[in-house]
Amino acid sequence: MKIGKYPVKPSFRVARVVSDVLSLGIAVLIFSVTVNFITQYRMMLQKIGAEGVSEIEDSYISAFSWSYWLSLIFPALVVGVFAAYLILTLTSRKLNKFNITKRTAQDVYDWYAFCVSVCKIPVLMGIFDVMYIFHQRMLGDKISFFSLQVLLDIVIVAIIIRFTVHRIRKITETKDTVQSADDSVVKVRVADNDDKE
Repeated sequence: MKIGKYPVKPSFRVARVVSDVLSLGIAVLIFSVTVNFITQYRMMLQKIGAEGVSEIEDSYISAFSWSYWLSLIFPALVVGVFAAYLILTLTSRKLNKFNITKRTAQDVYDWYAFCVSVCKIPVLMGIFDVMYIFHQRMLGDKISFFSLQVLLDIVIVAIIIRFTVHRIRKITETKDTVQSADDSVVKVRVADNDDKE
């Protein structure tokens, strides 16, 4: 695996491990809520069907007996997020915008991987919020499709990416500009006539 032209090693610092564990916990929560929802929804449909009211069976059960399977979209999205995380962190990245050297490549990779890891959390929170809206609507609640949480998650992801780009830019800024600023300072020693005597 390379960052720029230089090989780097996958590294797991404490902050990244905490981020991965937290996102894994949210993923498990989404999976368990989905399984619970499907179970409860099927039981509800069986109760309605058991009452033997043909009008309810025709209008309600036939329309919704298959639609609870749509809730499997959310675990599939979670799997997609983790697959994207693995692809982004375990494959080479050119990052042509930055002046990456052999010395800075590992630091750049650490910040890049940490950014991708932390971005999983708001994305998974957004999936969870959309899943909640979907479940409520399936249960007959007229909840709005609009979610302020999803907007906040998008803003948080944008802030994390912007901060990481700024940090990587600081790590990879060329030392020539700093040295040239030092070279432009001319040191002058004024010799006193008394020193010669």
